[in-house]
Formats: sequence, C-alpha cells, structure tokens
Amino acid sequence: MREEPSTREEYTLHLLKRYSQWLHRIEQVDREEVDALSRQLAGDLPEPEYIGHKQLLEGIVTLHEKVTHLLWLSEHLKIIHDLSHIFAKTFEEEKILWKAFELVSRVMPTDAFLIAFYDEGDNEIRIPLCIDSGVNYGPITLPYGKGLISKVLATRQTVHLQTSDDEAEGASVRWGNPDNDTNACIFVPLMLDNQIKGVISAQSYREFAYKKEHEELLAIIGFQVASAIENARLYDRMYQMSFRDELSGILNYRAFHRDLEQLLESQPPSVALIMFDSDHLKAVNDQYGHHLGDALIRRIAEALKQSAALEDSVYRYAGDEFMLLSPRATLDEAMAKVGAVREYLRLHPLVCEEQVIPVSVSVGIACYPQHADTADGLKRAADEALYRSKHNGKNCTTVYGSA
Repeated sequence: MREEPSTREEYTLHLLKRYSQWLHRIEQVDREEVDALSRQLAGDLPEPEYIGHKQLLEGIVTLHEKVTHLLWLSEHLKIIHDLSHIFAKTFEEEKILWKAFELVSRVMPTDAFLIAFYDEGDNEIRIPLCIDSGVNYGPITLPYGKGLISKVLATRQTVHLQTSDDEAEGASVRWGNPDNDTNACIFVPLMLDNQIKGVISAQSYREFAYKKEHEELLAIIGFQVASAIENARLYDRMYQMSFRDELSGILNYRAFHRDLEQLLESQPPSVALIMFDSDHLKAVNDQYGHHLGDALIRRIAEALKQSAALEDSVYRYAGDEFMLLSPRATLDEAMAKVGAVREYLRLHPLVCEEQVIPVSVSVGIACYPQHADTADGLKRAADEALYRSKHNGKNCTTVYGSA
C-alpha cells in the first residue's frame, strides 16, 4: 500500500489512537481482534515498519494477559482472605474441611473433591472428605505407594491432568461414584514448614477444565487448610490436656465437674461418688521430702485406676483429694471398690531407703439419687462424708447420712 505522506500520517495516527484505546481498557482487549489487525498490517506496511507495530501489538497482548491474570487472582484472593478469617476462628476439623470444599467450589470447577492426610512413614493415607457429585464417600483409607495421591506425596509436586488419558499409570481418580470417572484434575501437596501433610484435589468431568491459575489457587487454599488443621489439632491436644492432671496422669478437677454434670443429665438409675483423701501427705512431705509426697499421690492414683471398672472414671480433685465416679453402681459395689483400693495400697506401700511407708486413705461415699439429685449436692454429700471419716480417726469409710 503506497500512500501519500499525509495519508500515511493519518493512518499512523489512526493506529496509535486504536492502540491507546486498547491500553485504556486493557482488560477488555480481544486477542482475535489484535491478531486480525496484525495480519492486516503485515500486508499494508513495509516490513521494517511492520516489525515495530507487531512488537507493540504483542506487548499489548502480553499486558492484557498479565492484567487479566492479576484481576482474576485478585477477585479470588478476596474469597481466600475471607476464608483465612473463618479458619482463624474454627477449631473443628470437619468444619474446616467442608469450608475448604465450599471455597474451592466457588473458585473453580469442583465435580469431585478430596483432602487426604498422611504421616510420613505410615502405610495408609487417610481421606476424611471425599466428595463426588455432592456425595461424601469419606472417610476412607488407601494404601500408600500407588496412585496419584501417593505420587504427589512422594514427589511433593503438583499433578495436573487435562484428561483422564494424560497419565497411564494410576490415572483413575474415581473416589466414590462407581459409574463415572472424572477427567481433568489437579492434585496439590499440602505443605507446612517444609513437611508434607497430605494432598488436596479438585476434579471435573469436563476435559481441560483447569488453568495454571487454578493450581496456584489450590496451593494457596491447601496451605491454609494445612495450617488450620494443624492449629485445630494443637488446640484439641491443649484442650484435652486441660482436663488431665500432670502429676498423676488421671483426669482433674475440671474434668470431674464436666463429667458429673453430663452423667446426671443422662438420668442414670444410680451413681456412686467416692471421695478419697490421703491421711499422711503432709507428714510424708515433711519427713521424706516432696518427691516422695509426689510418689504418694501417684500411688493413690494407681490404686484408683487399678480398682475402677471400665465405665468408672477417676480424678485428682485437688491436692491429695481424689474422686471415683461410678455410673449405675450400688452402695455395696461402691464399698467393694473402696476395699479394692485399700488392698492395692496395702500391697504397694512406698519404700524410701529400705523403709516401708504405708499409704492409707479416708473415704466418703454419696449416691445419686439416694443422697442428692444434683451434681453440686452429690459432691457436697461426699465431701461431708469424707470429713466425718477424717474426724473419726482417718483410714476409714463413711457413707453420707450414716451415724
């Protein structure tokens, strides 16, 4: 195309104006429209001039792709940001897993979804949540060493299959639906502090359902899930520790009140509450030292554990006071348990520098609903019975209300 200078200047200005419009609405640029103009210019302009325009057009396309990617990522990161706040307030694993599924479903195709956990060295992979077409087929376990999950765990690398034919070995990703298999899928390792914790996977029945951006998003979500699960498990361990006495290893004061309230709410036919108190802890501490006093507390705890039935619970209530809670036990059965405790202590005295130190306890017994019909009332009744045992010379047993 040979034009007069004025016409060529107008044509160049027209192109520059068009480029400017594209740059001002870069996220709306049509790639096919840019390619069509590039082909037109190849025939209209001399090659040296065309090369400059071609490079400019390629730059516009590249910028469009980057801006589109950032906008896409920004939109979905807002959702992920909201999820992080939810995870920060949630300490239940099941809720965390379902929230993760809900989020992934919002940001990418999710006909099927799973989260798998694995402890290095184990022979099994645990899959608590395994969804296909809205149905949860979990929890299930898989042997470690075969399939895509094991491959991701071993390599710590993402696996992205565009179709079910992409990988011959272990490519089947059917998790629950026996009639249909997914096609496209992403398997991303759950990493935390450079340790592999498991795998998160999104899958679709459509081929070519995922882009590279979906891998990045799933990796971000996976990290949040791994962190949230780790925090939930730590919280649960600390919560459970708060109900256990560190010295004796048995349950503590808080656990006793929790369990007694829950037990009476179930309205059992009877409950025996047996309260024990060491007779000589102070004397042992003063004469032999607190290390032996600690041993005395542990010995009484051992006696209670050895004498308790499977349905019974034992507690270190405070200092050298202990509780044995026995559902459906009669008064005679409660007395038999006390006898078993005393016999264990008789057969297992403390020994210090070849000196035998007997261990004895005073005991108070109260029964529900015979002596009290509330948790607080039952505890006060057992406490009063124990006080009478201490007042009557120690190393004896008193039933509430007896003379």
